[in-house]
Amino acid sequence: MSWPAPTGEPIRPATGDAGTPPMADPGGQGADRAPIGHTWPAAASSHQPPAPTLPLPVPGSHTSGHIQTLTAQPLTPPTLAPLSERSGQPVRPWTIWTSATLLFAGAIAVTVGLLLAMWAMASPYQREGDGWTKVDRYNEATWLTAQFPSEPATGWRVFFAILCCVIAVLVAGAASVVGYYAFAGYRWTRIGALVALGVSLLSLLLTPIASISIGLVALGSIPLWLPASRRFFARWQVIRHPQIAYSEPIENVFYGPLPRYRCPARVGRARQVERIRRCPPGRRRRIVGRSKRAATASHSETEQI
Repeated sequence: MSWPAPTGEPIRPATGDAGTPPMADPGGQGADRAPIGHTWPAAASSHQPPAPTLPLPVPGSHTSGHIQTLTAQPLTPPTLAPLSERSGQPVRPWTIWTSATLLFAGAIAVTVGLLLAMWAMASPYQREGDGWTKVDRYNEATWLTAQFPSEPATGWRVFFAILCCVIAVLVAGAASVVGYYAFAGYRWTRIGALVALGVSLLSLLLTPIASISIGLVALGSIPLWLPASRRFFARWQVIRHPQIAYSEPIENVFYGPLPRYRCPARVGRARQVERIRRCPPGRRRRIVGRSKRAATASHSETEQI
């Protein structure tokens, strides 16, 4: 069997039939030869299935290696304040800002009232015309000193001056502490604001300017009881005191190889031991005694052999 001479042109099947194409006779050679029966494979279809496409990255997802995983967006419960994306701390509502501002303003008011009272106590001279006249205004400086008048250069004046300072420190300190810790997100400040309001009533013993702190502290304690403040305090409570999640108790504990990896003899032995363990104490001793005697007898027979 002879083949036609190569012409450099590739041999292609006919376009109309993908089965058995006729062979071309290059250069008119071999015109008298019979066609060669050769089966050509069917031409591959030009239609290719579309390549799989990867999904576009979803915002909020992260990639670990070559596997894309989606991270569930944390949902904020309706009873908790949302977290700030910038600082990661709970967002302070307007109630916290208002309450802290009013409480600090109350502390400033009682401080100003104390300073004015001290100025009146320490400056007995008053300017009249071209000269100065000695005027004792100590007993008129505060309501407390007016109720208990005293003579100059006595120990009572020193006592009442110290008492006025202590009253101002208590009022200003209570309001400032509650305002600061409310701003920091402590829930007990709601009760602390009521206590500070009661302490602020002592400012009535000082001057009318100092008594303004009563209204400021009262206004500052109201926003702490609103729902926005409650959610803010609840969020901080969860952050500072997270709940401990306990795993479920494990009842069936397997020691050693799992049953599916044990040989039948060992599995039977383990089941026998388990049954013996569940028996009453008296029956358990009898079973163990028989097992020991059987093991001793078997050992003796082995030695004799």
